Amino acid sequence: MGMIQLLRLLKGYVSFTAEGGFPERFVNLCNSSEIVLWDVQNDGVKVKAFTTLRDFKRIENPAENSGMEIKNVTERGLKAFINRYKYRFGLCLGALIAISIIAFLSGSIWEIEIVSESGVNVEAFTESLAESGVKKGARKSKIDILKVQEEMMYKHSDLLWISVNIFGSKAQVEITTVTHKKESPDMKTPTNIVAKKDGVVTLVKGYYGVNAVKEGVNVAKGTLLISGVGKYADGSEYFTHAKGEVYAKTENEATQAINRTFKGFISTESKSVYGLEIFSLKIPFGRIYDETINAEAYTYLKSKDTYLPLAVFRIDSHTVKESEISLTDNQCMLYCLSQLVEMKREEYKNAEIYEELYFSETGHGNFILKQSLNCIENIAVEQSIMVEN
Repeated sequence: MGMIQLLRLLKGYVSFTAEGGFPERFVNLCNSSEIVLWDVQNDGVKVKAFTTLRDFKRIENPAENSGMEIKNVTERGLKAFINRYKYRFGLCLGALIAISIIAFLSGSIWEIEIVSESGVNVEAFTESLAESGVKKGARKSKIDILKVQEEMMYKHSDLLWISVNIFGSKAQVEITTVTHKKESPDMKTPTNIVAKKDGVVTLVKGYYGVNAVKEGVNVAKGTLLISGVGKYADGSEYFTHAKGEVYAKTENEATQAINRTFKGFISTESKSVYGLEIFSLKIPFGRIYDETINAEAYTYLKSKDTYLPLAVFRIDSHTVKESEISLTDNQCMLYCLSQLVEMKREEYKNAEIYEELYFSETGHGNFILKQSLNCIENIAVEQSIMVEN
C-alpha cells in the first residue's frame, strides 16, 4: 500500500457507477472541474470509478450536464468503517479503550536516543538522564527540558553542549563534549626554529631567539631559521625557547591515482515500501528485498501540539549485485581532483597559494592526476636543543 492509498483510506473515499447519457463527456467534465477519479472503467454505456468524499459532493453538476445518473454509491475508508459499527456497543467500547490507551501512552517517553561522538559512556549518561526525569515511562508533561539541560550541564563538567528534543514517544538527546586542549609548550625548554621544507624566505618574524636568516635567502629543509642559542656581552652563551614565524615561497607536488576498473556494487532493482510504526514496532506494507541498501524516512502524526507514537515510514530499497565497473576519464578526474582539493584544503589552509596547476596521465590501467602548488607559507617548526650539563 502506497502513501496515496493510505491517505485515501484515512480520509475516506466513494465508489460509484454513472449510467445513461454521455460517459466520455461525464469524465471530461469531472477532469475540467478538478474532480479526482481513479480506477475508471468506461464501457461506453456506464462509468465505474472511485473519488474522494470531498469531490463526490461536487459530482452532481458533471452528471447532470452529461445526462448521467449516479448509482451504486458505496462509502469506503475509516469514516465509513466508524459509521458502520457505531451502534455496536462492544466494538465501539473496545475501540474507545484502545484509543484511550494509545492517547495515554503517547503522553509518555518509551525510547531514548543518545546522539554523540564516539567515546561517550552512553549507559552512564542514560542513568544520569533518568535521575533528571528523562526515562522510559516518564510523562512528557512532567519533563522540564530547560531544567534537564541545566542539571546535565552541572553534573557533567565535560559537556560543552546538550539539546533535549521529544518526538512522539522518543526523547532524542544530542550532546557535545569538551575537546581537551593541548598542553601549552614548555617555554623553559630550549629550542631552535628550523625549516620544515625547502623555500625562498620572504618574511622573518622572530619573537624569541636570534634570527639566523634574512629575506630572499634560499633555505633547505632543516636549515636553522631562528636560533635558541645567544651570547651575553661577556661572550658566554645562554639558551632560550625560540619562537617566531618564517614565511617562504615553496613548491609543492602531490599525486592521486585511481584504477580505471574495479569490483563494485550496482543497483539492479529498486522499490519503495510504506508502512506504519507504532511504539517502535514497524509494520511494512510490502516485502523488503533480502540483499538491499535501504534508506528510511519517517513522518510522525501530530495531534495539536503533541506528537503521537505513530508514524508513516517509507523504505527505499535497492537490490545490488557485484560487478566490474569501468570509469571514464571525467569520472577519474573528478575523483582524483576531489581528493587533492581536500588534501590542499587541510594542509595549506593557512598558506597563500599564488599558482595551482594540474597534470594528468594514464598507464597500466590507472589514471594519475598530479598537483603542483606554489605558495607562501610559514615553514617554521620547533626543534629541541640538546644541552650538556
